[in-house]
Amino acid sequence: MESPPPHRRRSPAARAALDGLGATFVAVGAVGVVTPGLPTTVFWIGAVVCFLKTRPHAVRPLLRTPVVGPAIIGFLRWRPFGGGRTRRR
Repeated sequence: MESPPPHRRRSPAARAALDGLGATFVAVGAVGVVTPGLPTTVFWIGAVVCFLKTRPHAVRPLLRTPVVGPAIIGFLRWRPFGGGRTRRR
């Protein structure tokens, strides 16, 4: 059985870039709440993906949002992103 790869820490510049991108996605998604035709869920999914890499504790408030939280959770559980994976024997 193979061991999992070691956890790699991101450089401060990469963390700052992912944090900035995540914050931008949250802001655009918040504008999408009040602007007709601008999607919200897509941008908040992007923010969750960015924040999962740098600040996992910042994801919880987005997942607790009653309207888009279940959609984000469903997307993260989708098979290509690791949800529902079974271990091979």
